[in-house]
Amino acid sequence: MNLRRRGMEEPEINVISMVDIVLVLLLFFMVTTSFVHQSHLSMQLPKVNQAPAGEPKTPITIDLNAAGQVSIGGRPIPMGDLAGRLKAMAAHDPERVIVLRADKNATQQYVIDVLDAAQAAGLNRISFATLSSH
Repeated sequence: MNLRRRGMEEPEINVISMVDIVLVLLLFFMVTTSFVHQSHLSMQLPKVNQAPAGEPKTPITIDLNAAGQVSIGGRPIPMGDLAGRLKAMAAHDPERVIVLRADKNATQQYVIDVLDAAQAAGLNRISFATLSSH
């Protein structure tokens, strides 16, 4: 029986496996990083001989409430007449912008109906009005 006391061994921290993990992570980040290459071109923009565009046209404001009732410029109209009214407006200026102010509780179908009427009238520039959350 060996009753001699063993000497206290100092604990060792094995850092080799930690270095391996760090090198694998470094390799991963080096491979997946995209390098941005920006090229600089010297350009001279052409000049225009045309006069600047006139006053911007007022947009066509379409209000849509939660019940699906539509009004253009504050005048209520039936949903079935919307495409005809928009076609008449597009005949004067097909580049006018439509601003759709839809109630937050309006169903998606009502919004799609308004978008379909605008597309049928040839008006493709549509923006949605929102309120900021400040």
